[in-house]
Amino acid sequence: MDQYLFLLKNFLGNLLMPVPVTLLLLFWAVLLLLRRKTRWLGIIVVTLATALLFVTSYSPLSNQYIAKFEAQTPAYRQGNNHIDYIAVLGSWHQSVTNQPVTSELSPTAIVRLAEGIRIYRLNPGSKLIFTGFKGVTPDPVSYPEKLRELAVGLGVPATDIILLKGPQDTAEEANLIAASFANTSLVLVTTAVHMPRAIYLFNKVGLDPIPAPTEHLSKPFRSWWHFPTGSTLANGEYWAHEQIGLIWAKLVNKAEETAANN
Repeated sequence: MDQYLFLLKNFLGNLLMPVPVTLLLLFWAVLLLLRRKTRWLGIIVVTLATALLFVTSYSPLSNQYIAKFEAQTPAYRQGNNHIDYIAVLGSWHQSVTNQPVTSELSPTAIVRLAEGIRIYRLNPGSKLIFTGFKGVTPDPVSYPEKLRELAVGLGVPATDIILLKGPQDTAEEANLIAASFANTSLVLVTTAVHMPRAIYLFNKVGLDPIPAPTEHLSKPFRSWWHFPTGSTLANGEYWAHEQIGLIWAKLVNKAEETAANN
């Protein structure tokens, strides 16, 4: 049952992204424009699709709602408290022969790892936790193993790295970390736009990690004179993905609470 929910969540999450929604609206608009009676509605749908594409790909607009979401959790600041573990949440990778590990890991993975190592070096005696699985298309090497390979190459002792293989999403990562590191001082490293959902899921299982958001998507802009770009659209899709993911997490939590009370 959990596997079916995982697949359903991924399907809905991908379907409700700005690009698929825009394409579905345009397809619907074509059908409406073919009939004279519904042509006016087709024009409205085309306008909506164009507006959606513009809002998500025009940086002066997208930066505003992304920045507000990312600002919920401030950047990590070194304190006086001893840190036991730094958990670096998973991203994705693909093993490719004759390519360096920096090409096999996603850019998001490398940024998260860099922040994790930075905090690790600020806290002598701490250890790094890497989580993840082998991908939807099974890879011969798991994501945590690939991340460890790069970390060791950057000077982190293998003895200071803990691998948690198998979790497919943030909820599973939170459950797995809670099972072994519940009574420890934990720093949580993930992408800034992903942090609100991650903190919600970690709090749900009884953990209260110190957030360390990284890879911020929003940047201050000095002029409205910008063209829409694909990279900005990708940032908008990431934001939408996290909004849907947070709603899904709260719905699942509500359903679990209702089932427990019945």
